[in-house]
Amino acid sequence: MVMNQEQISKITKVLRDNSRGMTVTEISKEIGLNCNSVAKYLEVLLISGHVEMKSYGPAKVFFLSQRVPMSALIDFSSDYIIILDRDLKAIQVNDNFLKLTNIERSAILGQRIEDISLPAFNTPAMVSNLKAALNGKKITQEIECSIGNKRHYCNVKIIPTTFEDGLPGVTMILEDITERKKMEEELILLSNAVKMSTDSIVITDLDTKILDVNEATLRMYGVDDKSDLIGKNSFDLIAPEDRENASVVLSDLMEKGSRKIQEFKVITRDGTKKVIEMSLGVIKDADGKPIGLVAISRDVHEHKKTKEETGCNAV
Repeated sequence: MVMNQEQISKITKVLRDNSRGMTVTEISKEIGLNCNSVAKYLEVLLISGHVEMKSYGPAKVFFLSQRVPMSALIDFSSDYIIILDRDLKAIQVNDNFLKLTNIERSAILGQRIEDISLPAFNTPAMVSNLKAALNGKKITQEIECSIGNKRHYCNVKIIPTTFEDGLPGVTMILEDITERKKMEEELILLSNAVKMSTDSIVITDLDTKILDVNEATLRMYGVDDKSDLIGKNSFDLIAPEDRENASVVLSDLMEKGSRKIQEFKVITRDGTKKVIEMSLGVIKDADGKPIGLVAISRDVHEHKKTKEETGCNAV
């Protein structure tokens, strides 16, 4: 049954005008719609919290709900939410979900999830998870889908739901993690570059705490494992006499954002000091916000020695 918003409006209006409540038969006569259709619409309105029902003997009397409807509550969420009944028919959806999918509310409400034109949500695996949720199993999964011409990554929570009449249902909450996935992909590419580089590469957070290093860094500082460096402050690697200068260079980098190249003395594990040429840069997220720092260094002494051996004077 396709939900007709005009008929729903007629039912809610007639209930608003009859505060003492009405039976299915009375509503049917008032709006000129057969009883079976009225009963179906009332079932959806009852589950979604728009109407209330009281039994007086064999008669069921319906009232317009005085509570805040579920739709008003879920529209406060920044996530994308769709609520399904025990037959996996959509009975509620928030505005954000409609904006994401670019589908009219009337084309979703009352439809089984398999019949809605959203390929990512009507796959056999997804339907299987929804049925498992009807039996009480909470499921979290990550999905990739194309909506319009844009590819999205979403973290989906499939939550068992029990309605006021005791019947089971399912609530799907989608969190758009597209930007986070893009950032992860960029970090993977950066990580691969770190591994392949023959120069020392140190990645830190904005407080200069070391997050990752490559093999060349281990050789430069004479350590055996990344764990000897990760978590430490990168300033601890710089010789005391150069730390003030390093602080000035870092402040200038954060203020101006341009890459800095500077020579510093650093301390190896055995206490030896060596001069390195360090190129400092800022790592930014997809919105251009600084999230970390990268330092690419080379041993100046070894670099000069290599140039002399090869007869190359150009840097």
